[in-house]
Amino acid sequence: RSVRPDGEGWRAGAERGMILLDYADAKSVVKRIAGPYPLELRLYNLALGGDGIGDLGRSIVTAEDALELAASTTSSGTGIGKGGSDADKEKKFGEGVFGRSNASVNEAAAAKSSDGFVIDTVRPAKGKCGMQSRRGDTMQIRYEARVGDEFGPVYDSSEFRGTGQPYAYMLGNNDVIKGVDLGTYDMCPGEVRELTIPPELGYGERGSKLFRIGPNKKLWWRVQLVELNFIKEGENDNPRDELYEGLTKPP
Repeated sequence: RSVRPDGEGWRAGAERGMILLDYADAKSVVKRIAGPYPLELRLYNLALGGDGIGDLGRSIVTAEDALELAASTTSSGTGIGKGGSDADKEKKFGEGVFGRSNASVNEAAAAKSSDGFVIDTVRPAKGKCGMQSRRGDTMQIRYEARVGDEFGPVYDSSEFRGTGQPYAYMLGNNDVIKGVDLGTYDMCPGEVRELTIPPELGYGERGSKLFRIGPNKKLWWRVQLVELNFIKEGENDNPRDELYEGLTKPP
């Protein structure tokens, strides 16, 4: 919530709005701060991985902005700031970051039944799948994108992007094209999918000048979910409710 200017955290790059990893609730953080020392904390910036990069190579969206945006993506008609009962507010608190809205689920279901949109799981995740991807989750993926089908020319890939590291985005936040956004719901870390994406869920009638894709082109993506909310394959044993206990209720 706050970072002291010129403090150790500030010098290490901490910002307001970053998410503290490894601790399920505030009580466990307070207990750890009491000692022993030295103390090391891991923080994550939800603005990481977006395409809004300024001239200095930094994201133009702050960590605090990204967190507020995530918290606002709750079910329509209920939740914080949208009326509803206190029980509704308690239930919906935090679902923007670790949950999904009914509108997103319905939209994804409708897209799956749309002409030409195909989702194939070519490699299931190994081990347990305690948590699946939902709207507002932080996704880190490796991908290959082609025009047409799996034999078409590659137009984009996580390997092409700067460092070659997995690409990070927030599910349901329009950080990627619609077909990829909708095609990566209910995934588990380690799972690999192949997506056949019709033009209306890709670049549509306009195409893409950036990738030199003409109008009304079908796309094909191969996507591997590397991490889901910083959880990797083989670490996904606990259900969402247990994993984020203490973060799903207002303080």
